[in-house]
Amino acid sequence: MTNISIWGDSVLRGVVYDDNAGKYVFLQNSCIPETAKNFNITYVNNSKYGMTAPKALERMKKNLEESDIKPDFALIELGGNDCDFNWKEVASNPDINHDPNTPIKVFDKTIRQMVTMFREKGIEPVLTNLHPIDPVRYLDWITKDGTSKEAILKWLKDVFKIYRFQELYSLTIEHISKQLNVRLIDIRKAFLDAKNLMELLCRDGIHPNEKGHEIIAGCLIEYISDYKREVLQGAV
Repeated sequence: MTNISIWGDSVLRGVVYDDNAGKYVFLQNSCIPETAKNFNITYVNNSKYGMTAPKALERMKKNLEESDIKPDFALIELGGNDCDFNWKEVASNPDINHDPNTPIKVFDKTIRQMVTMFREKGIEPVLTNLHPIDPVRYLDWITKDGTSKEAILKWLKDVFKIYRFQELYSLTIEHISKQLNVRLIDIRKAFLDAKNLMELLCRDGIHPNEKGHEIIAGCLIEYISDYKREVLQGAV
């Protein structure tokens, strides 16, 4: 049986926005449990709402020090919160520079540290890139409480800068994967190939909805299936 340690944010935690309830809830048939039931695997999902790479790294270190169980793989899905900004601060002063939650150089360094740390423990890291978001819907979401949309747009210059900046973090993950020869699950391509991105995201424009989780589960299932075939072919 394969043991997997999962490190992500609200996406792999299965958090979605429920329009009927008017709040965020946990999706029962989210991508991780839907994937796991197709294989003989066990997993511990350490994903958490709002998780950034630096916070995850500290939790990883503590987990490796305290746990007696060593997983075979560590699945890492981070970046969505790292590339985000304190939008209230941006709106209150749109004429100055504002840094994201995790500057890109810090994010790059942190993901590399994770890869090295797991490999030193004999655990194979697996990265995922980021699913695309809807910047227009997200801007509406973060300003629904009265935060000035005009001020944020003044700072952004272009609402699609939100999309491009998030893509920068996704591309950074892909670059690390190639440079360090780390396995990568290409979630972003699957969302773009679906050609119906707006139907895969929640009202907030950033969290995958149930259909989005089906796409992610499909990526994970396909990847694990391909990996198992690789192992079987190598054993022949």
